[in-house]
Amino acid sequence: MSNNEDLVERVDWEKIQPMSRYAGGHDDQMEGLLKNSTVLAHWNEGDYQGSVATCVQLNDTKEIVIFCDYYGSCSGCDAWEDASDEEALRMCKGLAAGAKIFKNIEECKEFLSLEKYESNDYEWDCCSKELLEELENGEKDD
Repeated sequence: MSNNEDLVERVDWEKIQPMSRYAGGHDDQMEGLLKNSTVLAHWNEGDYQGSVATCVQLNDTKEIVIFCDYYGSCSGCDAWEDASDEEALRMCKGLAAGAKIFKNIEECKEFLSLEKYESNDYEWDCCSKELLEELENGEKDD
């Protein structure tokens, strides 16, 4: 099974580096974070500030990976906007390092459907149900 160090090595910097850096959720960067992966679901709170979460499948191992982040409305409260290349790469590696890895989609759904998260998983309180809904809606379309 992959580990978070493996995910850091998968950060697709060549793809992400030329993307525009704007406040508001950095959807393109979240969806394009990892090389050799397919986006299964993506959720953005859609407000001027809030949470964003993505679920991907690693194409080679078939493992499921989820990661989430927060965003602000301007360069003063969103670290991605106006970030240098070095800062942006560090943030991308941080997302990969903090991602959750599951053997299959069922394990991922079980995690996302928890009612309460441990203190080291508290960031999922704000977006787990929404990402799960996006994931389940995407499966209905297949």
